[in-house]
Amino acid sequence: MSDAALGQLDIFDRRRPAAPVPSPTRSHGLRFLEKVRRNPLYALPAGAYRFQNFVVPTVIGDFCFVNEPSAIRRVLLDNVENYPRGRQQQIRLKPGLGNGLLTAEGAAWRFQRRTAAPVFQHKKLLGFSAAMTAATNDMLARWERVGEGVELDIADEMMRLTYDIISRTVFSNEVGLPHETMSHAISVYLDTVGRGDLASIFGLPDWIPTPSRLRVAPHRRIFRNEVMRITLARRTKIARDPGSVPDDLLTQLLTARDPDTGAGLSDEEVHDNASTFIAAGHETTANALAWTFYLLSEFPWADTKLAAEVAPLADATAALETLPYCRMVLEESMRLYPPVPFMARTGIEADTLGGHNLRAGAQIMISPWLVHRHETLWQEPDLFVPERFAPGRKETIPRFAYIPFGGGPRICIGMGFALQEAMIILAMVAKRWRLALKPGHPVEPLARITLRPRYGMKMTLVRR
Repeated sequence: MSDAALGQLDIFDRRRPAAPVPSPTRSHGLRFLEKVRRNPLYALPAGAYRFQNFVVPTVIGDFCFVNEPSAIRRVLLDNVENYPRGRQQQIRLKPGLGNGLLTAEGAAWRFQRRTAAPVFQHKKLLGFSAAMTAATNDMLARWERVGEGVELDIADEMMRLTYDIISRTVFSNEVGLPHETMSHAISVYLDTVGRGDLASIFGLPDWIPTPSRLRVAPHRRIFRNEVMRITLARRTKIARDPGSVPDDLLTQLLTARDPDTGAGLSDEEVHDNASTFIAAGHETTANALAWTFYLLSEFPWADTKLAAEVAPLADATAALETLPYCRMVLEESMRLYPPVPFMARTGIEADTLGGHNLRAGAQIMISPWLVHRHETLWQEPDLFVPERFAPGRKETIPRFAYIPFGGGPRICIGMGFALQEAMIILAMVAKRWRLALKPGHPVEPLARITLRPRYGMKMTLVRR
């Protein structure tokens, strides 16, 4: 069901936030793959935003783009066992993130999910709100010291903040490497593996030293070695004196037990999941916030409304329950700029999706970027309208038309953590500061593994 069927939105600002202008024609073969390598958003033609489902033939096989919510539901929920994560994503992610929840399949994934699920229950996540608030206060205190009118790269500021939060909530500040070292290593890793190169596209063996593999290897080792060091040290500490260890996410993962078998996660499984949290988790939330502050700068009427809502806020944790407009702004931001713009799956057996008969081995592409801007699903999809997510309207959006965290049994296990974190940060910043985009600063969404602003987000601090 489209927005139009739900009643007309009251749209009074028709400016289009930064996004590539789709080409009227579709690229094929090597030209299509080259656009994917540079920035996949430019490979999507105008028709992609109108067609329910379509197939793009390439030299390495056919790619089926699935946009119809019922077909997406079939891939992510109804026939999920037939659609494991795509081979290309696995080739790129596993060397850095191992075999954690993001990359594991089958029985290994089911065991890890059952075991880790209690760690991410709402009640437990609330226990981390104090650390999230403290980290945000530390950032705001630093902003107070530099003062009004100072220009900051808000994309980098959010990276630093979410890294600080991950350090406190997952590792209790036991990360030995400074933010600059760890964040740079993670950024290079995600940027490099997010590019489609010949090695990954054509499945070259891992031992072939391609330029991308040579570039990413030392950076991958930096964060994986640091996470393993902390994991092994914590395991030893738990064995010697369990009462002395902090009750953070790392301890909870190390002590979690499968409710079916009573088995715990291995050190390698804990390490791989902790690596995923620190590598992908902090970057996705940071990018979502950077895009949100960009939108608030471009649309000051929304910034004014948000500021009025958070002005009476005394306790940042109130943002979780009592700030509806804050959440509407965040959700509309993630619609326009989804943290993960593409999800790939591979069909094990032949299937029919949205009227297309697909052979075994078909490559399935679900793009939250595309689905969230699809003309048949949203009224004026390119425009910024937080009221799409107002209470009463939000509930009528088809479940698989809005998928910033995926869907089905493999929906992001950290969704609650990320939303809580982003709401607290957004509310606390908006209460004290307005962030104004630097005049003339180029804003371009770049799709890698995550959706980041290609040139950062240079903004000026303006005191409320």
